[in-house]
Amino acid sequence: MDRRALAAALFALVPAGSAMADEVGNDLTRSRDRHFLDEAASACRSGDFPAFLWPFANSSAVRAHYGASAAAIDDFPIVMIDYSYVTRASERLFDANGGDPRQLVYVQVDLSTGADGIERVDWAPGRFEPGEGDGPGTLIEKTGPGGSLHFRKTADCWRLDKDIRNRAGAR
Repeated sequence: MDRRALAAALFALVPAGSAMADEVGNDLTRSRDRHFLDEAASACRSGDFPAFLWPFANSSAVRAHYGASAAAIDDFPIVMIDYSYVTRASERLFDANGGDPRQLVYVQVDLSTGADGIERVDWAPGRFEPGEGDGPGTLIEKTGPGGSLHFRKTADCWRLDKDIRNRAGAR
């Protein structure tokens, strides 16, 4: 059972609208954030940027801890679900529609390190041909504008330096 299903099952046992429901929700959020903060700290210690991106994308607590702007804390464009990156907007629709996977918009994520030491994450939503193993498969067609995220190395980790969102129709 994945973490979303487990959390939903536990939450369903608590009466809706009760103080207990609020506390259970808060406890799950704190536990989830603690897990992501630990994962990010481990990635920072080992200098593993791809391992850092996952908790950064999935937790506003991690984004706040590692110096993201207020806009990036609340509106980071991608999130990982089950070994694949999807758009944040589609993840919100997925959650609002009871975990309906048809709501998810998968994205191609390409990582590179520039000569200036900037870790760059280029992302674009697309249609994928299923492949073997984890992930959405092979990108067949880009379906939206995507963007680019630039992370600057700090003394002990990385900090989001730029969040560039491509305009629709831009190539």
